[in-house]
Amino acid sequence: MNQETTSRKRQLLAVLFALMTLISLIPIQVFAEEEAEGNSEFNFHVKPVLPQSQLEGGANAYFDLNLGAGQSDNLGLELNNHTDKPIEIEISAHTAFTNVNGVVEYGKDDEDPDPTLPGSLKELIQAPGTVTLEANETRIVDLPITMPEEEFTGVLAGGIKLKEVKNDNEEEEEDTGLAIKNDFAFVIGVVASNNRSATDPGLELLDVFADQLNYRNVFSATIQNYTSTFVNRLEVEATIREEGSSEVLYETTQEGMQMAPNSHFNFPIPLEGARFRSGTYVLNMTARSGDEEWSWEKTFEVTADEARRLNREDVTIDNSINWWMIAAISALVLLIVVVGYFVYRNKKSETKK
Repeated sequence: MNQETTSRKRQLLAVLFALMTLISLIPIQVFAEEEAEGNSEFNFHVKPVLPQSQLEGGANAYFDLNLGAGQSDNLGLELNNHTDKPIEIEISAHTAFTNVNGVVEYGKDDEDPDPTLPGSLKELIQAPGTVTLEANETRIVDLPITMPEEEFTGVLAGGIKLKEVKNDNEEEEEDTGLAIKNDFAFVIGVVASNNRSATDPGLELLDVFADQLNYRNVFSATIQNYTSTFVNRLEVEATIREEGSSEVLYETTQEGMQMAPNSHFNFPIPLEGARFRSGTYVLNMTARSGDEEWSWEKTFEVTADEARRLNREDVTIDNSINWWMIAAISALVLLIVVVGYFVYRNKKSETKK
């Protein structure tokens, strides 16, 4: 009886040892990223020709205008083709907005313009589209601007973008393999106002939600500058915690940001590779600019469907089938069956005796 029991115990210990060895072999995956760079050069030069409405004693590298409501003026651009062949230049006007990094963009269009904008420079400036410069030609191109009919306080901001139009042959890469092609352009800034009376900045927290930035999980807090003035040297501190808990789960601080007049952007709070979990959360955020300070607290929810979808799309989260884990679970199930079998045999043997 003792010899049989000892033998069964040894068999059980052997099965447990095999299972622990199997689990210890589950690997940890490491992800790596690479960067690539591209090169380009300009075939033309541009210089602003300042209009009569340019503020006296102001800047001379961009347009800084003061016009009454409904008034018009011309923005001149002196273009110089310094090559020995004709070139085409695409000229477009844009309204400034704030990107996700807290940087003002002057040469692009916002996909979601802020509803507080008193006017869009993209619509107020008549850009010519594409112009052709002959070899070594210098020419002045005029872009008429008309201010909104309704007077406003503060400034409108934007830019005029000039980009050479390349034909298909020029865009072909000489080298084979993977490369990132950068498109370079000149952007001349435009600031326009009815008067330059001081305007205090005003910020508002519009929303907070589960999101992604560059295919990585983040909480996005939408901050709005609802005033027609720049918000400079913006600093934001943010924390995320579960509702009913004081433990901070995620936090971030960003300094040196700037917001365009009448714009908003999604301030990211990264999860640093963690998975979203459904539940109710609380955002605490403080923003500062100079002597101004704003603080908000907002409760929001992450649903199970949102968490599942975003976790699948996060490139830092391994969503592939973990065969090692499946093997370990299978081995655990097998162990339970074996242990159950030996327990059953023991009970049956003791019953017979």
